[in-house]
Amino acid sequence: MLKNACVAAVLVVATASCDKCGGDPAPDRKDAALATATASASATAPPPIGEPDAAPALAPVVDAAASATDAAAPDAGPSACRLAYGPAEQPFRGPAAIVTAGGELKLIANDGGKPKIYPLPLTAPPPASATLPAPPKPSSFVAMRWPPCEMAGRWAYCQATGGIVYRTTLGYTPSDTKQIAKSAPSTRISAAPLGPDHAVVATLDSRRTSEGVMLQAFATLDDGETVRLSDDGAGATVLRLVPRGERAVALYLDARMAMLPVHARPMSLRGKDLALADDAVVFVGGPPERGIDLTGAMAGKQLFALIATARETSEFGMAAIPVADEPKHDVQAAWSLYPNGLDPAPMGATTHGTGDGPAWVARVRPSERAVGSPRILELGRLDAAGSFTSLGALATDKRITDVAIAADSFGSVWILYGDANATWLERRVCP
Repeated sequence: MLKNACVAAVLVVATASCDKCGGDPAPDRKDAALATATASASATAPPPIGEPDAAPALAPVVDAAASATDAAAPDAGPSACRLAYGPAEQPFRGPAAIVTAGGELKLIANDGGKPKIYPLPLTAPPPASATLPAPPKPSSFVAMRWPPCEMAGRWAYCQATGGIVYRTTLGYTPSDTKQIAKSAPSTRISAAPLGPDHAVVATLDSRRTSEGVMLQAFATLDDGETVRLSDDGAGATVLRLVPRGERAVALYLDARMAMLPVHARPMSLRGKDLALADDAVVFVGGPPERGIDLTGAMAGKQLFALIATARETSEFGMAAIPVADEPKHDVQAAWSLYPNGLDPAPMGATTHGTGDGPAWVARVRPSERAVGSPRILELGRLDAAGSFTSLGALATDKRITDVAIAADSFGSVWILYGDANATWLERRVCP
């Protein structure tokens, strides 16, 4: 059964709904069979985007953690980060993972269950005085499968037709690809390394329970047996795995009609087996929108679960939920409010924190309060207290469904964004 935190919190948040925030629902993205299997949530896909334009002046964004003491809202404004590459349209359509290592940036797309790698030399960013050459426009395009591949150390995990999940070892000749797990078609998978020699992949699949057919979360260590990940009595509609030292933490949503429990469950190696720690309901939000998403962020050594959801009946924003080494129930989230609601509200964040450095976050939000206002792709930093600092807009008025972000060894940040019809890559150097 769900923890007592869920039951108590739903009395407080049951009236919250981002329907009143002015968000515009998008058509369902999941397969019809999956939509029948789970009524708790579904992914969505907005219409196509086009080429990014210049960033407009933005409405202020108030960080709720500071709003009680600071009445002056920061002005997001045009991007404070100079462009060091792009925006470059990619020769593939659809999402991809980003890896920065070994002198290369690799975009790893899902080519029917196998990773398709698009490399780019990784050098120091050009000086601010340099004139950037226009990136070449691809002469042809290849459609890649959704959901994207997930990276875990040297392994890429990709979902194929029918929900079959394959693992491919990168950097070996010949590369080896092996069927590892099964997921519900068109649901996102997630993966993380467990030390240098092991990796775990998490999947969603449908099971019949006393509450009917529902999605639940599962985990597979290396090429071993698949085990149940979500807690007894809980479903799972969106999940992410985040590496944390020699361990990994599973973050997952159990989106229901009246509430949104956010779960955290650490996992580690015990000999040759996967060991699951206790499951904690770290946060309970109000009724979720259909396209609600989840990502993890590492700000220094502090892990956050990030969701964009309703805070009150007339407020919507990004909740940064701290996750302790031993996750605690019902913790206080730090909020960064949006001018209005948005469904879906894609976001991406970095999960490899070092020292006291903040996490990079790229998120899609409305530019102003008016219903139907332009959407912006905003870049910012998240500190160890969960406070978000905006660095301005990268693109405006685009219907972006997928965002991926990674930092490189030169201190710059790479952002990949787009939908099934166009994918763009750019590099930014921030003050």
